[in-house]
Amino acid sequence: MKVNVQPIALTPSRSSSSERLVKRGALTAFRLLRAACAQASTVPGILAQASADVREAWRESNPSPKL
Repeated sequence: MKVNVQPIALTPSRSSSSERLVKRGALTAFRLLRAACAQASTVPGILAQASADVREAWRESNPSPKL
């Protein structure tokens, strides 16, 4: 009986460049989406601070002192 030994590659074979391009594009899109979600979560705090600043500026702009 003859034994036929075939080597097994330990590293994955290289993908075609189009598959890598799609993966890079998807990773970029997902990173941008995550960054946009993180930025959007700060909007309520920014709006609250802006409205407080406008109210404070309105009170400070009143020329007559409050009694």
